[in-house]
Amino acid sequence: ERGQYRFVQSLIREVAYGTLAKRERRTRHLAAARHFEALGDDELAGALANHYVAAHEASADGAEADAVAIQARLALSGAAERAATLGGHDQAIAYLRSAIAITAGPAERAELLLRAARSANAAARHGDAEALAREASEVATAANDPVAVGAVQALLGEILIDAGNPPEAVAVLDAAIAAFPEDGPGQVRAGLLANLSRALMRSGQPQRSIQAADLALDLSEHLDLERIVAETLNNKGSSLLYLGRRREGTALLRAAVDVARAGGHVAAEVRALSNLGSGTDDTRRARESYRAAAELALRVGNRNLARWASEMARFQGFLLAEGWDEALVEGGIDPDEDHHGRVGSLLDEVRRLAFSAFFLVARGDPTDAILERLDALSSQVSDPYAASSVRFLRSDRALIAGDYARSADEAIGAAEVDGSLSDIYLARAMRPALWGRDLERARAIAARLDADPATGVHTTANRIAARAGIAALEGRFDEAVAGYRDAVARLRSIGADFDVARYSLDFVLMVGADHPATREAAAEARAIFERVGARPYLAQLDAALAARATGATKAPAGRNTVAARDPG
Repeated sequence: ERGQYRFVQSLIREVAYGTLAKRERRTRHLAAARHFEALGDDELAGALANHYVAAHEASADGAEADAVAIQARLALSGAAERAATLGGHDQAIAYLRSAIAITAGPAERAELLLRAARSANAAARHGDAEALAREASEVATAANDPVAVGAVQALLGEILIDAGNPPEAVAVLDAAIAAFPEDGPGQVRAGLLANLSRALMRSGQPQRSIQAADLALDLSEHLDLERIVAETLNNKGSSLLYLGRRREGTALLRAAVDVARAGGHVAAEVRALSNLGSGTDDTRRARESYRAAAELALRVGNRNLARWASEMARFQGFLLAEGWDEALVEGGIDPDEDHHGRVGSLLDEVRRLAFSAFFLVARGDPTDAILERLDALSSQVSDPYAASSVRFLRSDRALIAGDYARSADEAIGAAEVDGSLSDIYLARAMRPALWGRDLERARAIAARLDADPATGVHTTANRIAARAGIAALEGRFDEAVAGYRDAVARLRSIGADFDVARYSLDFVLMVGADHPATREAAAEARAIFERVGARPYLAQLDAALAARATGATKAPAGRNTVAARDPG
């Protein structure tokens, strides 16, 4: 704070406290507080609050202390508000806890607890946030204030989602909506419905999410609740993406960004920017959207949203085949060092470890410790992504190890656990099925991929490549060549270079390295794999090219391969 020098102040305070009587200290603290108050400078909010708190501590019990307590609470509340506005959520929590300690009235106490829980959630201190919200709920319930209870339960649902437990959030919010008075304030009901919509979307229930969103939008639009409108447009747009209604969903996400930005609702804008990144096929543009969201979140001290957006930006780098070394440093993963114990929610840790594993597996680096930790986390986090990330990592590792049957099993299992990512997991299950020459399984996976509601350039390319691989297994090589060329061209157009390389490798392996059409594909795959150091994929490519040099056509080396068909 302006005009404060910590060492000198602490020394003066120690001398003063040793020489002044308690009542004299009270008088001087009050004088200092009133001086700062008269200046009317927001930068002195913390100093003002500290002096009132010290005056309260030096006051005699009873009326004297009660009178100063009122002023201290007001000053602490103002200091907390300013700290939160500037992104200092840890400091805001400290001020609010001090205010709670000298507050007896249940309504005011519940409100202070609610604010502290909100700041704790923004600071990614989810355990503290949940404890504060539950205490606020107990206070409001004891005071027989159903409106306050509803407001607290809405926030508790949000905290549970951010902590990685959306199914629990659904249960809490469903119960809160059922218990909320019919004649209760519309803004509280709208908040409950908006967060229920988000919890349902994150739990893989997009249809129910859209229904809840429509109810929330009807209320919030008529009550001019801009923040809730922005949040709910985001939830609905994201659910529409899960249903394959990409254009409609993206339009709503853009509207969510606009509404949030116009109203200055930064958290809502960050969420919408992040989800908009997942709605675009352009990989580079998606990374830019995630990076913008992360930067904005950090600017206002919202570590919770910043971590999420940063991890998603890191994943786009994986797809772009750019900056892998930097991405691993950013994720804090050194294959030779311990990688546990970062601050944040368990879901934050799941994302960080799972995304880092993508890079490490592709490079042939160890991931045993990551898999062990993810397996442990999956029993503590109910978000579907936690369990699906474990199965996908097992699938990825099995593919590189040549255990194609297990790789396909695990990827299919991941799709069944997390329906919101089923198209991605099913597309990945095709590779081991094709490399293992398992035609029956490849057909079954391709049928499921075709039936999945997902849409977009990447998804279309995945489907085309799947059918191209099946055509190769069935000996229809002209169709296979046309299909792989089409799929690779689509992926190249959206900047998904690592998938360009992987599908080019599939092209070589399935059609045969001695086919004239695969030579260009092999060269492109090699350049990308070498750029990022993807050693296992390079080894597969080299093996295929070596087979051509000896006049043999081989399936990829693995435990589940059968004789490859002669490309003719």
